[in-house]
Amino acid sequence: MQAAARQVASRMLRGAPQRMGTVSKRGFAAEPGEAPKVQYPWVDPMNPSKWKEEHVVFAVLGGWAVVIFGASKIFGGKASTEETK
Repeated sequence: MQAAARQVASRMLRGAPQRMGTVSKRGFAAEPGEAPKVQYPWVDPMNPSKWKEEHVVFAVLGGWAVVIFGASKIFGGKASTEETK
């Protein structure tokens, strides 16, 4: 039983290096032929055209969150209730 298990394990491990080499890795989110994108926005913060698409989405969502929060604080304050004695 142990010999059979060892034999199966050795067969599985024999092809492992070849299979591991075929794993695709995700590179930069740039189209072929375009300028390379920076890995993080803080590498080149003044040039959003070089940011990855995901970073632009996060910046836009963050901006909308600030606008909505600010508007809710300015226009959505508690109604003033006058206390009568």
